[in-house]
Amino acid sequence: MKISTKFIASSAVVTALIAVVVGGSTVLRNQGDKSIHQKFEKSSRMIEVALQSEIDLTNEIIILKDYVLLKDRYIDIEKYQTKFITDLDELERLMPQAPELNAIRRRHQFLIRLASELADPIQTSSETYLADSQQDFRAINAFNRDIDFFLTKLINRARQQQLLAEQELAQLQRTSQMVSYAIVIFILLVPVGNFVLILLPVIRSLGKLQQGAEIIGAGNLDYCLNLQTGDEIEQLSHEFNRMVVKLAKSHSVLVERSSELSKLNQSLENEISDRERVLREREQAQTELQQTLHELQSTQSQLIQTEKMSSLGQLVAGVAHEINNPVNFIYGNITHASQYTQDLLDLLHLYQVEFPNPGYEIQEKRQDMDLDFLLDDLPKILSSMKMGSVRIQQIVLSLRTFSRLDEADMKEVDIHEGIDSTLLILQNRLKAKPEHTQIEIIKQYGQLPLVECYAGQLNQVFMNIINNAIDALESHNDQRFSEEIHTHPSKITICTQLISDNRVVVRIADNGPGMAGEVQQKLFDPFFTTKAVGQGTGLGLSISYQIIVQRHSGVLRCESELGKGTEFWINIPLRQQKKQQICKTELETVQA
Repeated sequence: MKISTKFIASSAVVTALIAVVVGGSTVLRNQGDKSIHQKFEKSSRMIEVALQSEIDLTNEIIILKDYVLLKDRYIDIEKYQTKFITDLDELERLMPQAPELNAIRRRHQFLIRLASELADPIQTSSETYLADSQQDFRAINAFNRDIDFFLTKLINRARQQQLLAEQELAQLQRTSQMVSYAIVIFILLVPVGNFVLILLPVIRSLGKLQQGAEIIGAGNLDYCLNLQTGDEIEQLSHEFNRMVVKLAKSHSVLVERSSELSKLNQSLENEISDRERVLREREQAQTELQQTLHELQSTQSQLIQTEKMSSLGQLVAGVAHEINNPVNFIYGNITHASQYTQDLLDLLHLYQVEFPNPGYEIQEKRQDMDLDFLLDDLPKILSSMKMGSVRIQQIVLSLRTFSRLDEADMKEVDIHEGIDSTLLILQNRLKAKPEHTQIEIIKQYGQLPLVECYAGQLNQVFMNIINNAIDALESHNDQRFSEEIHTHPSKITICTQLISDNRVVVRIADNGPGMAGEVQQKLFDPFFTTKAVGQGTGLGLSISYQIIVQRHSGVLRCESELGKGTEFWINIPLRQQKKQQICKTELETVQA
């Protein structure tokens, strides 16, 4: 018999048994459940009708007593009598064998007869009305107690039946649960039986078949498998033996061909190896060419930018020098002009004292020229000219400090002077204008000694970073409302600090929009810019990075987060001893 036939037959028998057991148990459980629920509902209805009967009886007794006292509302008595009789009829339908119902009905009939007698006008007009009323009250109370007693017995009996129905329902549920457990155990035992009777012999046969395959796989092609199971496994063993015979024949042919294939494979491997080597060499050369081209482009752009900055520095230094001479001439002569003007004013005052009544022409000229205003305004004009010349001198000094043409070599300088000169040059972008608001500069300078550096290049770094901060703040303000700008004004904070005996840190931070992480990763790459076309070359921070890292052996890094601003850290040593030593060694080598 086939394995599939065994499985199908056993599964059909088990399924039929499970269906019969489950179906029978389900039908019996449903019938029992329905019967118990009917009993439960019947007992609940009995309790409800009995309780309603008590309420109706109570109302009837109350109305009857009121009628005895007040002789009023007899029609209400008949209504409650009718309701009570209706309740008794329903109780008899629900509990036909209850003896209490007959006792209740007899006593209620006596109570109805008593109410009819009390309704007789002859009796109500009796002279012994008070004594009769007391006797009627006692009779009414006696009937009420008897009927309440029997109704209470009915309610207790109904509650006992309800409790029995609940117990039967709980017993039915336990029985159903036990049947379910038995069915589950039976279902679990079926696979075990199938495994022991059907699958276990199949597994053993498959194990022998696997063992034979391993023996043949080890190289013993003379092995013969002998299985007698009467199913597909036996047929599979016969096919397996025929396959072994064919495999032995094929093996001999394979041995002959393997030597030829090994030789051909060796020649192919040698050819592939040669081609891969040539391909790797080409890829390496192409990579080196691309890297060299990129470096050449970057170097060319940086040289052009450096040459532009050098030319700009020469132009700035030349303009500052040309402005400096006439400004010094003006500033030097303003002092003497002020003194001469004051002397003339004093002399004019003496004339006014000595000649208080001048001639008509002098008085007319005095009124035309407004002498009093001229005497008051002329010293102010000279003072303003002096302040303007001092301002021009400061601007010229800042331009010379920023350009540092006379300090091309490494020299000890005051970093604060370079920062202040940079801020003075950028003052036009920092102050308030119609198109943008003022940018506040917060200086937090520490006590720094003189720093050995290339002053002009370091000033170029300050210029690039502060200029980028101004661009970011202006772009951020274009996207904000005036109320928000007034509440959170734009700020640039510059901090300097001596962090150790030989390191100086300059931090330049703004409260702009900040930068994303992917932008920070490319920030110092050549030609990378986030500005619009025509507003940036992408070389400012790249050149600044080379100036700080390569020229000053320092560190330039950026810390930024979206919505929280950006901060640049410039960390350079106080002394460039190693770089100077290397330069001296190279110079001695060249001279030698």
